[in-house]
Amino acid sequence: MEYGIRKTLKDSRSAFTGIFLCVTLMLYSGSVGSNQAVDFTLPDPDGQMHSLSDFRGEWVVVNFWATWCSPCLKEIPDLIEISKLSDPVPVVVIGIDFEEIETARLKKFIEGLKINYLILRIGESPLIPFEPLKGLPTTFIVSPGGEIVYTKVGATTKDLLISELKNQLEVYSNRS
Repeated sequence: MEYGIRKTLKDSRSAFTGIFLCVTLMLYSGSVGSNQAVDFTLPDPDGQMHSLSDFRGEWVVVNFWATWCSPCLKEIPDLIEISKLSDPVPVVVIGIDFEEIETARLKKFIEGLKINYLILRIGESPLIPFEPLKGLPTTFIVSPGGEIVYTKVGATTKDLLISELKNQLEVYSNRS
C-alpha cells in the first residue's frame, strides 16, 4: 500500500514537472526569438512620444539604465560612440531611463554627460517582451524588422556591441 502511494506521488510530480516545463517553454519561445516585431511607445523628457516602430528598417540598440546605476554610467560613453557609427551599419540608440526622476533633474543629467542619443522615460506598464528585466543595465539589439536578436544583462562596451552587430548582420543577411 505504501509503495502505491509513493509511486502515485512520484508520478504526479513527474507529470507536474513535465507540464510546467512545456508551459514555460511555450511562454519563453513566444516572447524571445520570435519573428514578431516588438514595439513600445514612450515619452522623451520633453513629453514627445516615440515608438520603436518609428525606426523600422534600422538597427536599434535599446538600453535600459538609471542615473543611480554605476555600470549604466560606465557604458554611456560607449553608447554615445555607438550612436555615431556608420560602420558596420548605422545604429539608432535608445536609452530608457528605468526610474522615476524629476524631469529637470533628468534633463540636467543628459546635458551633463552630453548624451547624444534618444532618451525615453519608462512608462507604467511593462514593455513586454523586454521586461521583466533581470538587472540594470540591460541592452537589446533590435533588427530592422523589429525582432530582438541580442540581449546583454550588465554593462556593455562599444567593442562588444560592434562585434554582435556584425554577427547579427551576417545572420540577418543570410535569412533575407
